[in-house]
Amino acid sequence: MAEKKKQHYVPKFYLKFFSIKHNQKHIKLCLKKSGEIIHQADLASQAQESYFYGKDLEREKWFGTIEDTTSIILKEVVKTKTLPKNNSDDYYWIWLFILLQAYRTRAHADEFNDIIDKTMKTAMKFESQFKDFEYDKYFFAYDDAIEKTMNILLKSLPMMRDMQIKLLLNKTTEEIITSDNPVSKYNQFLESRKFPYGHNGMASKGLQILYPLAPDLMLLMYDPKIYKVGNRKQFSQIVINEKDVGVLNLLTCLYANKVLYSTNNVTDFHFEQLLEKSNKFKNQKKLELKYFDPVTNDDNTESVIVQHHKTPYMLNLNLSFIKQTQHAKSYKLSGYYSEIRDESYRNKR
Repeated sequence: MAEKKKQHYVPKFYLKFFSIKHNQKHIKLCLKKSGEIIHQADLASQAQESYFYGKDLEREKWFGTIEDTTSIILKEVVKTKTLPKNNSDDYYWIWLFILLQAYRTRAHADEFNDIIDKTMKTAMKFESQFKDFEYDKYFFAYDDAIEKTMNILLKSLPMMRDMQIKLLLNKTTEEIITSDNPVSKYNQFLESRKFPYGHNGMASKGLQILYPLAPDLMLLMYDPKIYKVGNRKQFSQIVINEKDVGVLNLLTCLYANKVLYSTNNVTDFHFEQLLEKSNKFKNQKKLELKYFDPVTNDDNTESVIVQHHKTPYMLNLNLSFIKQTQHAKSYKLSGYYSEIRDESYRNKR
């Protein structure tokens, strides 16, 4: 069991795409909180915790099996700068890998437990027995938060089948960076409509998911009914410019939990500038709760509905490779607390 004690929530094979001089043993890192930079950090010890997925090793082995298959596919993508054929088995392995990466990190587990804690405490305030409860002294959380979030994701995967993947190519002198929470989300469509509620739910209309793959490559998963990315039949080598790289790196920085990673071609000054820019937006993403008056049930008990959503980062993104479709431009918001992708469109795929 000892050899499985260190369990990575960002795979080693992935971090090697950003290794120093391609030696696959060291990586440059920047600590997000302090700005401290380590120029040759040990790659194998990054983004891992002891028994992060549990001591029974079942989930660790499950991820290992998926990584064995996906690593071969992604290594070929990095080498050729080309995605597998659309809707092929290899294509959907990448699709699955991106979504799993979004839900398997320490940052996501902490965010999930933050929702649990605040929801529980909000509901408890309606119970007279907790009127003297010292809320600040306790934190409600699941020890197996990752297992809980994985179960949610796996049950929700069918609603993501309509999301399209394309590969962005960076030919500029500015490299793409990654982090210990590499997947970031955005929604230019709902941002442009000034939608006041959650933007980045799995079923949200206009959702965009970004995954840095290498210093010169970025995977984009997006709602194809809302956005046009490159030409209709162009799935790879969609060229992005220096301004695009800058804002995409800023988004990666904002989503990072504790650590940013790069090759040694990214300067210390670049990291310093990135952290300074991110400070202007770091307080935007927060959990907001809304509760409704208690409802009396048939058995004379009371129920309280607590609604929550995460306020999104709002960077006013203007990306050169994305345009909104005519459907997006003519779409009228429903007026509900969430805007859901078109169900009938999903069923046609």
